[in-house]
Amino acid sequence: MRFQGDLPLAVNTGAMARTVQHLFAVRVESVIQPMGFTLGQWTVMRELRRTPGASASELARAAGHTPQACGAILKQLQADGIVERTAGRGRIVENRLTAHGTEVTDETIGKVDAVLRPALEEFGHDNLDTYLGLAARLIEALDGTAGSPRPLTRPWTPDEPSDSPPR
Repeated sequence: MRFQGDLPLAVNTGAMARTVQHLFAVRVESVIQPMGFTLGQWTVMRELRRTPGASASELARAAGHTPQACGAILKQLQADGIVERTAGRGRIVENRLTAHGTEVTDETIGKVDAVLRPALEEFGHDNLDTYLGLAARLIEALDGTAGSPRPLTRPWTPDEPSDSPPR
């Protein structure tokens, strides 16, 4: 898709980022929907795989959901045996993947990686590292201007091979 006209650079940059997000989402959904998951559920599962014990509000921020939507997703995943929720610090409920949830999440991550990898491999590791670094800087810059700065989980590790298993 080409962006033409005299729109400001920031507007074009945002439009392109949204197009990339949409195309990634379409490919992710092609994998997870046949497995019975929505994109919203999968983003929560993926973030729980990265940050076991996270609260619903922490997961909501990391997965790009509202706290209310994330709470509803967590309750559904709990009912499906994917997530367990336990009392944590004070009134906070900690969320973790069950053994079954970890197995299913790892399976989806592997399948999603296989679907996305061919497009990314066209750029080579150096270009992808550059892209990820620039994207992380832009996220931090935009997040700081959003009015309510929040801690970010680092979406990538530059020295981690792309085919390493999730942590």
